[in-house]
Amino acid sequence: MLWLILAVLCSLSIAMLFKYSERRGLDRIALLAVNYGVASSIAVLLLIAEGESRPFDASIGLVALGVGTGVLFIFGFVIFAYAIREAGMGLATGVMRISVVLPFMASWVFWNEIPSVLQMTGLGLAGASFFLIAQPARATEHGVADTPKHAPLWMLGVLGLLFLSGGLVDVCMKAFGELYSATNSRSLFLLFVFSVAFLVGIGFVLQKGLRKGAWPDRHVYGWGGVLGLVNYGSAAFILGAINELPGPVVFPVNNIAIVGGATVLGIGIWGERISKTNWIGLALAVVALALLWG
Repeated sequence: MLWLILAVLCSLSIAMLFKYSERRGLDRIALLAVNYGVASSIAVLLLIAEGESRPFDASIGLVALGVGTGVLFIFGFVIFAYAIREAGMGLATGVMRISVVLPFMASWVFWNEIPSVLQMTGLGLAGASFFLIAQPARATEHGVADTPKHAPLWMLGVLGLLFLSGGLVDVCMKAFGELYSATNSRSLFLLFVFSVAFLVGIGFVLQKGLRKGAWPDRHVYGWGGVLGLVNYGSAAFILGAINELPGPVVFPVNNIAIVGGATVLGIGIWGERISKTNWIGLALAVVALALLWG
């Protein structure tokens, strides 16, 4: 249970760091580039320490999958950070978590993994919860209410991109498990994905710096390093939890705790306001997450 608690805390820390970096005006792309550089370094050190013996067969299909996953990693985090700013931590996190329906659908369509009646119900509730969550949240600062920053259609688009990016990452990981994990090292694949995300981020940072002379300040390196540690920790701790507890327990508890925790932190610390419609959507998301792993 300790591993599961640590995994939840790391995931909540990621959302808090995004919210904090937004308030500080830190460069998101640079922050994420540093994050993936640190995560890649940790992965290398752990691989050396563990003495990984399984290969990484750099076939065209596997490399393409790794590159696509790496691009989705950094793109998804950029959208997540933007969604947290526009919709709030609780709503953005809720959408990110219910994106798990996409790998469920992919498993059904491509790998003939027929969902149960409970899982089908969960898929339906997740779809309904998305549209209820995707209403503009009224953000507050220092207790002063503000109006929504954008129209409902805009918010639907932002959260829709978040839903797609989060779900497609899981689909890519599922594809690796189905097509390549029997003959390739998962740890080396993750290192490759982290490295791709790092290179994409560095490319954007260099382009912006050389073209506009706008380079990240020193705070980006410090907070990016912290983000890299907790980002890697969230993956490592969830794997540790899976080794100790059944998957049908770990995944719903992890997702539900993150949705609830992000909502509480957003309201309690950042002064976010959530409408009755949003609350209903979050409640449906929690039920859907429980049913999907039922």
